[in-house]
Order: sequence, then structure tokens, then C-alpha cells
Amino acid sequence: MKTNLSFALLACLALQFTSLSTSGQLSIGNTQFKTIKAAFAHRDEASWLDLSGQGLTELPDSLFALTSIQYLDLSKNHLESIPARIKELKKLKYLVLSYNEIKQLPGEIKELKLLQSLYLDHNRNLEIDQAIIVLAELPSLKMLSLAGDNISVVPQSITKVKRLETLDVSDNLISNLPENIPELRKLRVLYINNDAYFNLEKNVRLISKMKSLTELHVENDGLTSVPSNIKDLSRVEYLFLVGNKINELPPEIKQMKHLRFLDVSDNPMPPLLNDDKLDPKLVIRLNRRN
Repeated sequence: MKTNLSFALLACLALQFTSLSTSGQLSIGNTQFKTIKAAFAHRDEASWLDLSGQGLTELPDSLFALTSIQYLDLSKNHLESIPARIKELKKLKYLVLSYNEIKQLPGEIKELKLLQSLYLDHNRNLEIDQAIIVLAELPSLKMLSLAGDNISVVPQSITKVKRLETLDVSDNLISNLPENIPELRKLRVLYINNDAYFNLEKNVRLISKMKSLTELHVENDGLTSVPSNIKDLSRVEYLFLVGNKINELPPEIKQMKHLRFLDVSDNPMPPLLNDDKLDPKLVIRLNRRN
């Protein structure tokens, strides 16, 4: 499963999944169990269960006895629904439901008070409006992926998920963001990759109003140029324009005063940029080997 992760989230997961116990061995809590049976042998300590790609059409009742689970990967199965008993996994922080056939979320999912990251990507029949109503009740949700969910319009109700810090709407048919998206006041990272209809120039106005946004991904969107109004994204520190058709940068980009990292790899860019165009302290990636 190819999943978008921000720099901050990658660092967080690396610490959580690879930390060693004082004995120098991986603790049971950080062991990645691949079957319910294996996890059940350590049911009071097991925190990471990976059931991805196991052909599941429904979730077995035995799963819900694993109440210590914090990280659950159910991706690449054939699940059409998630049972109400999901609420029994009260310690869940990280839930991956990617690449299934889920249509609706159970209302009971709102009882997962500790859930921070939820991947709903590539469930093409997902009822987005219904899902958002449920997700708005999650008090700790910070990361949400709706990539590849056959979305042409991001519903305005997305702003009801008020605590979001990372949102991924890649691999969809989106041309414009909703007018009220600046109401996601805590959003720091936004992915709009592989959306061939997305018009960056027309959306800069809205993105510029997102006061906490520091990382923006507009990759593989077929952009032929970077609009001059990119200067209005004055708060953005990390800008990813990978895999487009850009052959030069506008002079206005130097007005992005907080820009620290610019990735223009896999574009027909020249090998060198003009020194007077960008801050010399800015890190620029021109190809994936940099």
C-alpha cells in the first residue's frame, strides 16, 4: 500500500514502531503480529496487528478481545463494512482501512476516543458525507486519508473534523477546495496529489488562508507552471511539486519567506537555478537522488 505520510508523522511512527526495550530487544508491545492467534498469545500487551491482504470479508469476533491493540491494519481486504464492535478496541490510535469496499462507517466508531490516524483511502464507494458526520465525533483524530475515494467535490462538512492536522485527498477528481476549508485551523499538512483536475492557481487564495498549513503536496497533477500567486503561500515551509511538467519557477516564489524545502524532482527543470531567485538557505530537490 502506497500511503502519504508527512515528515512529522513518519518520525513519530518510526519512534513508536522501532523503539527498543531496556534489554535491547523489541518489546511485545512493538511486535508486529500478523495473525489474531499470534496476538492472542500476548493479548494483554500486543499493540500492533497487521491483517492486511488476508482476504477478509468480515472481521472475526476474536479480534475484539484484543483490547490492547493500538495499531490495526486491515488494508487490502474485501471488507464492505466495519462492525459496531470496533468500539471495543478502545486503545486504538492508528487504523488503516485502505483498499477495501467499505460504504459506511458505524456510528460506534466515534467511541474510539484515542484514535489519531485513520486511513479510509481507496474505498471507492464510501459515502463521504456519512463518514464525515461520524468522524466529526472523534475527539483525537489528527490524520485522515480520503485518497482514491472517487471524490469530485470535497464536502464543506470536512471542517467539522476540527482537530485535523493532516488531510490527504489525493487520487481523486478534485478541481477546487471548498470555500470554508480555512476553518480547519489546525491543519498543517495537505496532500492533493494525482488530481489531474486540480487548479493550483485558483486554489492559492483558499490555501493562503489556512493559518497553520506548513506542508503542501501538489504532486503528479500535470502542472505546466507554478502560478505567480504562489507568493501568497507565505506560511508554507515545505512545498512538494514532484512529477509535474514545470520547467521554470516564477520570480514570485522568492516571496515565500518561510519556505525551507522545495521538491521539484521529476520535472523538466534546468540543472541550476538563478541564485537571485531563491533564498540560498532554501533546500531544493531537483531529482530523487538529491
